[in-house]
Amino acid sequence: MPDFHDPQLVYVVGRVNQGVRRELRKKLLPWDLSVPELTALSVLRTRPGLSSAQLSRRSLTTPQSMSEVVAGLERRGLVQRTVDPAHQRILRMTITEDGERLLDEVDPVVIELQDELMADVPLEHRGIVLEGLVACMRTLRGR
Repeated sequence: MPDFHDPQLVYVVGRVNQGVRRELRKKLLPWDLSVPELTALSVLRTRPGLSSAQLSRRSLTTPQSMSEVVAGLERRGLVQRTVDPAHQRILRMTITEDGERLLDEVDPVVIELQDELMADVPLEHRGIVLEGLVACMRTLRGR
């Protein structure tokens, strides 16, 4: 039985999420890039061809918010949308070369933040922490 004086996982994850978003906002200012934009670009780098609805689910944001994010990224030439040949009403997105270059510039900042977050976690436990969080993410994705 859990000791209710210990921090609850949901609380801890929420606080970490808030802190990560706050720090990323600061670190992304030189690129005029928001956290949702970074998330969308990162998802599209690994999963090109998603629709806006699919991207919003993967990015944990509403379809309406994602539409705004995608429109801004498209205006900046960081993503492009093409009509799905099988479903004329669906637009598929891919990251452009400019989007790839931007992510290449930003990647070290993200890695630096990850290193800062894990600084007090012993090296032998870092994989376990990440595996546990990924397992939690998969559980939530299945809902």
